[in-house]
Amino acid sequence: MSSSEALSNSHAPKATSGERALSLYVCLILLFLALPIFIVVPLAFSSDASLSFPPHGFSFRWFVNMVNRQEFLRAAGLSAMLAVVATICSLIVGSLAAVGLVRYHFPGRDTLLMVFMTPLIFPAIVLGAGLALMFSPLGLLRNFWGLLLAHMVVTFPYCLRTSLATLHEVDKALEEAAYTLGANRWRTFRHVTLPLMRPGLLAGATFSLIISFDEFTITMFLAGPGLMTLPLEMYNYTEFSLDPTIAAISTVLLIITSIAIVIIEKLVGLGKQFS
Repeated sequence: MSSSEALSNSHAPKATSGERALSLYVCLILLFLALPIFIVVPLAFSSDASLSFPPHGFSFRWFVNMVNRQEFLRAAGLSAMLAVVATICSLIVGSLAAVGLVRYHFPGRDTLLMVFMTPLIFPAIVLGAGLALMFSPLGLLRNFWGLLLAHMVVTFPYCLRTSLATLHEVDKALEEAAYTLGANRWRTFRHVTLPLMRPGLLAGATFSLIISFDEFTITMFLAGPGLMTLPLEMYNYTEFSLDPTIAAISTVLLIITSIAIVIIEKLVGLGKQFS
């Protein structure tokens, strides 16, 4: 080791006991949150006829059972359709709302932003009951359009938040340069602002798809016959059959979600969208 390296190491800040305790605490919390994964995934490959841990054999039979049950395929199709349509609508509304909140100053802007973010902190069971009471006289209860609106309420804050984070980093001078070159507001938004917002839109779309596909509590208040999403179908299945099929479905969803998160992190980076 050279003298300069030794000197730099001597001046490097050392972690205090409080910082080490905090790091240990965070690691324990992360381990606790990840613990169900280490139980569910092995159960998906179990040869046992019921849920029991640790598994006593290896088998793919529950993945085959998952594919052979038409109710799961129909529910997965409905969940995917809801997630895609709700994400597209939330991205459109969220990106336009972000432009208005960042580029324009008006009274009540902070209050409006707080209202938009309310679904993130509002109890899901209360929000679901409130939406059910509101949709019932409007004829939106127990139909696809009511479910779509409810999922948009849940996914919209994620699209808005990521759009805001990205738009704050976009230099307004680029838009003004487009104006001086003869572009109107729409052409400037389409060819300048929107491409620069793409990382935030991709991150928001990823979160929106995951949240919508996994939504259970609010959907339970609004779903009806023929409108069973995959989380609801899984819940109903466990009432009568407690076998590892549910673990197999959960494992597939976990793999798909993990791949999506890794891809979007490599493309745009998720951490900076919430910094």
